[in-house]
Amino acid sequence: MPTKTQPLSAPSSILPVEDSLTAREIADWLLQASRNQLDLGTLWGEFCHRLALAGVPVERGTAILMALHAIKEGVHCEWRMGQQTEVKPWHYAPGNARIYQESPLRLVHETKSWLHRRIDDRSAAEFPILKDLLALGYTDYVCVPVIFANGMQNALTFASREPEGFTKRDMALLREVMPTAKIVLELMTIYRSMDDVLAMYVGREPGGRILAGEVRRGTVNRMQAAILVADMRNFTLLSDRLGDLQTVELLDAYYDCIIPPILARGGEVLKFTGDGVLAIFQDASGRGACHMCRGGALEAAIEGQACLDALDTSRWGSDVEVRAGIALHHGDVAFGNVGSGERLDFTVIGKDVNLAARLGAKCRSLGEPILMSESFVDGLEQGARHLGDFSLRGLPGNHAIYVPA
Repeated sequence: MPTKTQPLSAPSSILPVEDSLTAREIADWLLQASRNQLDLGTLWGEFCHRLALAGVPVERGTAILMALHAIKEGVHCEWRMGQQTEVKPWHYAPGNARIYQESPLRLVHETKSWLHRRIDDRSAAEFPILKDLLALGYTDYVCVPVIFANGMQNALTFASREPEGFTKRDMALLREVMPTAKIVLELMTIYRSMDDVLAMYVGREPGGRILAGEVRRGTVNRMQAAILVADMRNFTLLSDRLGDLQTVELLDAYYDCIIPPILARGGEVLKFTGDGVLAIFQDASGRGACHMCRGGALEAAIEGQACLDALDTSRWGSDVEVRAGIALHHGDVAFGNVGSGERLDFTVIGKDVNLAARLGAKCRSLGEPILMSESFVDGLEQGARHLGDFSLRGLPGNHAIYVPA
């Protein structure tokens, strides 16, 4: 175990590490490191390591950072001396509120003050986390509230096994470096939140394009893609029968069947239009249309329909059925910004998108759960059954339509 008189050897770092660091040097490193696109785990691990090099006997450091996310409540970074830094999300769960109420985090957030506790039987009875740390041989604990400008309540913790724990000198160094650490962590959290929010509302790739600067109307990229269009059958009738809350529950259950298979196979969900879904599958791997169509869109459609077949709809009524029509097409799309003034939408447009939408509308009249165009079938590695040639509303001529073999 390193001591204050035996500093750790320097890790591979962005800036040189001296045998003994000052608070100012650690703060300067934080500011430079934050501009070098370090991931959160690397930055937090290096920060804790440098505190140890400065003589602070920290052997465990955690950063508990809230998230602006639909399913993740936050991110937990844990550094322990001599081990790899772990970065784990924690998800919304009924028990989280109780855990928070019993933790030091609640107290530091309420008081807006640091908490410094010797870890012994008395403090272990106060907070369950200290009971766990006591069993692991830790002797001292510090919890620091980190309140962001938007009101997000976060916290940093440090624990030591040194017999004397954190001294006045150690606490003074922590207090000196903490303002810089808070600023850097807030900036990293803001950038992560921007990525997450854009991914939730416009998709991962469109969100990346927006953050990269594609925010002007008319910025368009052309590509080939497999297009998936899904539409719930009888949604208007069902929504008239059900109340608003039940309709939302029904839609969420429907999307829980259709969306995960798309995302699991690399698809990008671009639009929710009431009960409709528009998604594309690009050939990012370079393996060609066969993999893109068969491995992506068709398998996602089949799995989505299987999930709908197994969905328990009894909570909405004994005669409620949730069914969908899914159309699959392969062609060219224009991917970019459309709109007016300050209100833009990042979407795909083009004649092949229109064809996919018209093919989706044909699922109802033909009574088929999945329909495929000829260009989509051309990219399959296995056969499909030709259903016939049919007209599609608003499009000239007849079009060959197929179903999975």
